[in-house]
Amino acid sequence: MILRCRLCHAAIAAFDPADLRPPLLGAMFGPLEPGFPPPFDPEAAFEHARCPYCRHHPQGYDPAGRESLETDAGEWSIPAAKRRRQEGN
Repeated sequence: MILRCRLCHAAIAAFDPADLRPPLLGAMFGPLEPGFPPPFDPEAAFEHARCPYCRHHPQGYDPAGRESLETDAGEWSIPAAKRRRQEGN
């Protein structure tokens, strides 16, 4: 799946949805094509990730967007966030 920046809509990283579990880390996101460097510092928390095009956080700044990612397949809910909503927390 391709991560897109919610603000500028650029394709910025590849990821496997099965590998994403909070807390999100830069290492969970890889380059769009083999042979390129990863888009984010692999050891950094995702809160420190920045879109390489617009330099904003890929999820944007609206608190409602913290529970999902913008992808090439549309909006994708982060699994733990989805469970919290279902449990009413």
